Amino acid sequence: MYKVFFKESSFLLTDNQSRLKNVPDSFVHTDRATTCNHIYTRLQQDEIFHITIYHRDISRLFEDFKACFKVVGAAGGVVRQNDTILMIKRLGMYDLPKGHIEPGENAEKCAVREVTEECGVQGLETDIPLNDTWHIYYRDGQWHLKHTYWFVMHCPPIQHLTPQTEEDIEEVFWLKTADISRILPKTYASLRPVLEQMQKQDF
Repeated sequence: MYKVFFKESSFLLTDNQSRLKNVPDSFVHTDRATTCNHIYTRLQQDEIFHITIYHRDISRLFEDFKACFKVVGAAGGVVRQNDTILMIKRLGMYDLPKGHIEPGENAEKCAVREVTEECGVQGLETDIPLNDTWHIYYRDGQWHLKHTYWFVMHCPPIQHLTPQTEEDIEEVFWLKTADISRILPKTYASLRPVLEQMQKQDF
């Protein structure tokens, strides 16, 4: 099963036919062109949607889904210190530091580089990977599908945090995990599963 976000909307891709029961907004994948046209139509509407797409072969379904977009890779990190995690505020939204994977760079190295650049934090080390996320956005006349790899990280305790203002980051701060629920409405839908995973320590 894959969940792909678009703003507050989502596509759920599944090979479990029972998930179609009592779901008003769903369809069965038959061919790539038909599915892509259906996706594009919904992406251009203003209403929030939650669509379930079924095919018995989840690998084929996801490959055909990805073929509707330009796929880009990114990576980011959740830096932990005791009962806090490192957050940023960008363009008025709470976020986690992340960025595009550069040519020749693997996801883990990208995540460390991006957190260092965006937050000014030093001495980062990765612990374990978290669940990947997928989200859709429109740029330069084309629909993109971003695949983001996430890692739990840690760093030395005393840090001078510096927001990367050229990337529109307004603030870098430590947030108690107990306060994650408070900021969830002011962050991105695609980011909420990552934050909830940290809150539950479900990794």
